[in-house]
Amino acid sequence: MTDSENGVLTLTAPRTLEEELVDFFLDHNHQHGFTSLHVRGHSSEHGSLSPIEQVTGRQHQVQFQVQATESQADEICKRLESRFSGVGIHYWFLISTLQGHI
Repeated sequence: MTDSENGVLTLTAPRTLEEELVDFFLDHNHQHGFTSLHVRGHSSEHGSLSPIEQVTGRQHQVQFQVQATESQADEICKRLESRFSGVGIHYWFLISTLQGHI
């Protein structure tokens, strides 16, 4: 992969972090905007689930999607780790084969 290839960095986090993460992305995402949405996480690991979430089988989370190059995504993740270490943020980066505006 070359650094000129764009992709999408996706992060899921507990909803309790939503405002802090919105502020983080507004402060640090200078090239592109970002998308945030409420999602429900499902997992067989119940350690971080409340009793209600264990019964319903889902955890309310917030998800962020940021268009970036691999090096930009890596830098974002490093800054997130230094500020939010151990809070349950999960992330992944996928190459975007098509993008544009209509």
